[in-house]
Parts: sequence; C-alpha cells; structure tokens
Amino acid sequence: MAEIHEWKYVDPKRNDPGRKGMLLSNEIELFRQQNLLISGDFTEKNLRPAAYTLRIGEKFIDSKGKPGKLGNENPFFEMEPNSIVYVSTFEKLNLPYYIAARFNLRVKWVYKGILLGTGPQVEPGYCGYLSCPLYNLTNSPIRITYREDFATIDFERTTDFCPNTSFEKIRDSIKCGDEFDTVESGGQSYLLFKQKEYPPLKLYPGFDVLSSLAEMAQEVRTWRHIGIAFAVSFFALTLTLLSFGSNVFRQTSDMSNETKAIKSSLENSETAAKKAQLELNLLKEKVVSLEKALQTKQIESAEHGKR
Repeated sequence: MAEIHEWKYVDPKRNDPGRKGMLLSNEIELFRQQNLLISGDFTEKNLRPAAYTLRIGEKFIDSKGKPGKLGNENPFFEMEPNSIVYVSTFEKLNLPYYIAARFNLRVKWVYKGILLGTGPQVEPGYCGYLSCPLYNLTNSPIRITYREDFATIDFERTTDFCPNTSFEKIRDSIKCGDEFDTVESGGQSYLLFKQKEYPPLKLYPGFDVLSSLAEMAQEVRTWRHIGIAFAVSFFALTLTLLSFGSNVFRQTSDMSNETKAIKSSLENSETAAKKAQLELNLLKEKVVSLEKALQTKQIESAEHGKR
C-alpha cells in the first residue's frame, strides 16, 4: 500500500477513468486508513453513504466575543438570542491535493433557527481544523454541546493533478510562495495549499476572530430589528396601497357606470331627435301638399266666378 505522503500528491486511482465524482463511504474509509481526509478523531458511526458528520470541538468564542473551551467539566455553552458564536470541529482534516470538500449544517440545526456563516468549500490540500461562525436567528437561547453532531462534509475529486508525474518529481518541484505554493508539471502550473496545520479558530495564521465578533452580533440584532420594522412598514404600505387601489377601482367603476348611463341617454336622445326630425319632415310634406291643394281650389273658384 502506498505511503501516506504519496497519496497526498498522487491519486492511487489516477488511471481509473471512472474515479471522478463524490467519494462514497468505502473511498472515504480507504483514505482515512492512510491518515487522509479525516486524519484525527475519526469515528465510524459518523460515516455516511457519501459524507461524514463533523462534531463540535473544544474551542469556541461565545456571543460576547469571549473565548472558551468545552470538555467533560464544561460540556456545553449557550448561544444568546439573535447572536453569533464561533465554533471549531472536533475532527482534523488532511485533504489530498486532488480532493476538495464541502460542508454545511445538518438539517436539524437549520430547523432550530441556526445558520452556518461560511463558504461551503474546503480547498484541496487543506490541513487542520475547520472553524465557522454560527448565527442564532431566533429569540431563544440555543445550547451547543461538546462533540455534538453539527455539520456534514463530503469529498469530491477534482480535475487531474500533475498527471503522469511521479510523487518524487512533484515533491521536488514544489516552489514556496507567499500565500500558496506552486508546482510545474507537463507545462501546467498548479497552486498548492500550504501545509502548515491550521489550529481551531484560525482561518489563517494570525487571524484574530475576536476583533469584530461582538460588533457583528450587535449588527445582527440591529438588522433583525430593522428587518422587522421594515416588514411591518411594508405590510402597512401594502395595505394602504391596496385600499387606495380599491378606492380608485370603485371610483373608476362608478365613473364607468355614469359614463355608460350618459352615453345611453345620449343615444336615446339622438334616436328621439331623429324620430322627431322624421315626423317634422312628414308634417312639412303634408303642409306643402295642403298648400298646393288650397291654391288649386282658389284657382278653380276664381275661374267659376268669371263664368
């Protein structure tokens, strides 16, 4: 079986065309036996079909920004309502350079009203403990217990890392950089995560998580209150607009009915006027006819008188 340091750089299945994708439990266990992926405090009961369940570690920072330590004598602490705490994992990771990981809260924690404040990806090559902020978005305190299952992590192979290159050549070609190391292979350049082990509550060496945690917690409370006030205001504005729209619709409907009535009245008046005009024309024709008849009678009477 290959040595642990070799599997860190060279995938034992690099020539298997079907190796890509998410690692199943048998693959996770295979790497774990080589002190990779979960390299410390692994427990078989937390192995899942295609993932592993991480547990709450010793070190934490509470809602007031005060560091603490969990253990047998101090098995839990409480997140204050509408607050942020910082926790670390009980397990230690050691990822090969060709496997990335993603982790997120278990569903039951989301149901409690807790959100995980971190990006989901762990870079290939990462070595050490994971740390992340937890957000309590409820109005109730929530207990965080030592070694409690809280997050699920899965692992996936990346594209080929230094294909057709031996472990010794990869190791000897590594160049140190300020943030990442690099290695050249087959005309390609690869970035490598530095292998200094990251302790709990340290995203990067020298990163102080205490500097703004308390301020962030206060901002969460403030924005929560602003959010509630905004929601109430928005609801009230919505009701006002709906009421205004209803009034406008009602007024428009009334005006429409009035317009229809006026239009109908005008149409009736126009019909009556046409009928009256027709009757007037008939009457004129009768008058003209009577005038002609009268003139004829007058002529006839005059002629009779002369005789």
